[in-house]
Amino acid sequence: MRDTIKSVIFLVALFIGLPILILWLRDRVYRSLRRRRNQPEMLAAGRRAYESRILRPDWGLYERHLQRPAPPALRELYADRAFVTAQDLDYADGARIGTFAPLDEQGLLETRQWLGFDAIAIAITDFGDSIYLRPGSSEADTVYITHHDGGDTEVFAESVAAMVERLRHENRGA
Repeated sequence: MRDTIKSVIFLVALFIGLPILILWLRDRVYRSLRRRRNQPEMLAAGRRAYESRILRPDWGLYERHLQRPAPPALRELYADRAFVTAQDLDYADGARIGTFAPLDEQGLLETRQWLGFDAIAIAITDFGDSIYLRPGSSEADTVYITHHDGGDTEVFAESVAAMVERLRHENRGA
């Protein structure tokens, strides 16, 4: 009887404790990498190069990828140099845009590697989640977010215009 109880306890610990331990370790590694990336001297140089890419969207590539014209609100957003290079913008319900993303081939490759499918992120949350439009000539301009910690995808905003309006409202004076 005692051996059976020990076996049950062991199996419960194995099937519940091990996944929790793996998730905890993954979170610790992610936070450690994020802290390293935030070293001031590396961050400043890397950010300048990244902003240079943000300020030069490849609209031809982006529209070929989307298979439709870029939404006017997205073009207006990327034309606003100060706003599109801003960081850590409040969105709603605790969500934050960590940075907008470059609309270029490298952005496509980076997002594909992260998400596992073709998308060009238009923004990244402060947790590293990609925010993007789905490609397709019949797709609406709905903005989606895919969470890195579970891979679930949900609607972030009904449109780029709605997302930008909310960002501007939440970040007045930023």
